Formats: sequence, C-alpha cells, structure tokens
Amino acid sequence: MRPIAKITALMSILLLTLPSVFYLAGEASLDSVKQLMILATIVWFVSASYWMWPRAKNSAG
Repeated sequence: MRPIAKITALMSILLLTLPSVFYLAGEASLDSVKQLMILATIVWFVSASYWMWPRAKNSAG
C-alpha cells in the first residue's frame, strides 16, 4: 500500500504545479485552477502522511 501512496503523493505534486502553468499560459481559468490545486493539496496531505509516517510497531511481541 505504501508504493501506491508514494505514487499518489508524487502525482498530486505534479497536479499542484501544472494548473498554474496552464493559467499563466492563458489556457485555464482562475476558478478551475483553484479547485484543482485545493483537491491536489488534500490528496497530497492524505497520501504523503500515510507514506512518510512510520507504522506503529506491535509491542506485544
């Protein structure tokens, strides 16, 4: 599951950068850029926190 979270996190970083480039090129509206970037930020926080935080180990043995 961690490799999937890693790929998802990296793809969301890409989704954070591409809309701003499209906006600067005049290909996207500001509202659509904001919506995509908010969605990508939420996806990144969820997937990166699962990917980067270590798992709790079972102390029972």
